[in-house]
Amino acid sequence: MTPSKKVLFIQHGAIDRPGLLAEALSRCQVDLSIARPYEGEILPDSLEGFDGLAVGGGAQGAYESEKFPYLLSECHLIREAAHLEKPVLGLCLGAQLMALALGAPVRPGAHREIGFFPVTLDPIARYDPLWCDLPTDFVTTHWHGDFFDLPAACMRLGSSAMTPNQLFRYGSGLYGLQFHLEMTPELFEEMVEDSRDDLAAAGTDPDRLREQAWSTLPPLRETAEIVFSRWAAML
Repeated sequence: MTPSKKVLFIQHGAIDRPGLLAEALSRCQVDLSIARPYEGEILPDSLEGFDGLAVGGGAQGAYESEKFPYLLSECHLIREAAHLEKPVLGLCLGAQLMALALGAPVRPGAHREIGFFPVTLDPIARYDPLWCDLPTDFVTTHWHGDFFDLPAACMRLGSSAMTPNQLFRYGSGLYGLQFHLEMTPELFEEMVEDSRDDLAAAGTDPDRLREQAWSTLPPLRETAEIVFSRWAAML
């Protein structure tokens, strides 16, 4: 069957792939077009021809547009999607860019949140089309050192002990996830190996993280499938 919908996914690094999001969209017959501006690819000027936008994670700071000028283009596409009411999904850095594009500050935090920690859904999430009927508390992947305020007119849907704004919605179809719901154990192992020295220097055991990934992430796959499939239905 030929996919009837098309989503632009912006990737920020070789290991920042769409993971479970790509699998879910494929099952929903949605075509995922991947843009890699970190490799010099030019982002489209508009979302014409795309039904939605997904912005992945990455090591860049949302506020580092002087160093990474393409981040300005990403913010432009996010604002265009909001204006056109096209669904957007932001994952970690993607959520931070959404917050910035929608008018909220993003800044480095005093501590990094790396590992597997609980996210608690706000009571209002039980009425949200993506998150209704899902567990109120779930352990998921965190890998970030930057934090954002909630943009005006956004609804917070979830938080963690370290990060008050873990999940938000703007309008009817724009969702920012500070955590990595798209993560697979295999992708996480790549991230750990890529950052092994930095993790060890910060007092984090890389091998312990790898073990936790294989026990924590497989049970979360069903939640990711539900959330991403529901988002795909909004396209």
